[in-house]
Amino acid sequence: MPKVISIGNKKGGVGKTTTAVQLAQALGKQGKTVLLDADEDLQCAVKWRSGDYGEWTFEAVRYSAASTADTHDAAFLVLDTKGGETGGDLLQLARQSDLLIIPTKPDGLSTDGLLETLGDLIAAGVQNYRVLIVANEGTRGEELREALAEQGIPVLTTIIRKSVAVGDAVADRKPLEGFNQYSKRVALDYSAAAREVLSSVK
Repeated sequence: MPKVISIGNKKGGVGKTTTAVQLAQALGKQGKTVLLDADEDLQCAVKWRSGDYGEWTFEAVRYSAASTADTHDAAFLVLDTKGGETGGDLLQLARQSDLLIIPTKPDGLSTDGLLETLGDLIAAGVQNYRVLIVANEGTRGEELREALAEQGIPVLTTIIRKSVAVGDAVADRKPLEGFNQYSKRVALDYSAAAREVLSSVK
């Protein structure tokens, strides 16, 4: 059975699709990986993966159109969830996944959204999730990571740096590692996060 890694957050604009695509790219080097794009309206992950770059390591398909043939022999399934999930959606998602990754930016609005997102999971005693801090500038990411850890909230050690090159890589339909030197640094961050993910789902 493949390991199912879902990416979700109640709040939009927190790097959910970037995280899904880059984790899938990193995990694809470890085994067959399929990204399931559940955002039926935008299909951002499928569009990003649609580029003809020769070193993509995973396939991306619409969640609603995925078949057994798409996921056959997959080692990893990465689910990029739709925007605006409810607490119940995320709770169900966590229960159906080996690991739920909750990306968040280290700013006030995103942190407020994170606390609301975590509320239902904590109340239900769910533990198979990890917070991933993305788009970090300065020391905010470290400060947030330490604050979450002090509250007993599982958070990945890796922090993803902020870079405008991410948007350029999306426009060019390439993974971060294949765009330029600035995006490659972010790709290295995601590779480190993927190693933490792997250790959590073994």
